[in-house]
Amino acid sequence: MEEQKIKEILIERDSEFKMLFVKHQELEDKLQELLRRRPKTEEERIAEKTIKKEKLRLKDAMQKRISSYPKPQG
Repeated sequence: MEEQKIKEILIERDSEFKMLFVKHQELEDKLQELLRRRPKTEEERIAEKTIKKEKLRLKDAMQKRISSYPKPQG
C-alpha cells in the first residue's frame, strides 16, 4: 500500500495521527507567513528555526506511524 493511502487511512481512523497532521499543517502555515516577511527581526528568525524543528519532530512521529502500519500480505 502506498504511503499517501496509509496517511489518508490514519488521518481518518487514528485521532493521534490526525492531531499530529493538523498541527504540522498549522505550523507550515505559520512558517510560510514568516518566510514572506522581509526583513526579519531576530525574534522572527528564532521563531522560524523553532517552527522548522517542531515540524520535523511531528513529521518523524507521523512517519513512524506510517511505517508501522500493517502491510497487506501476498
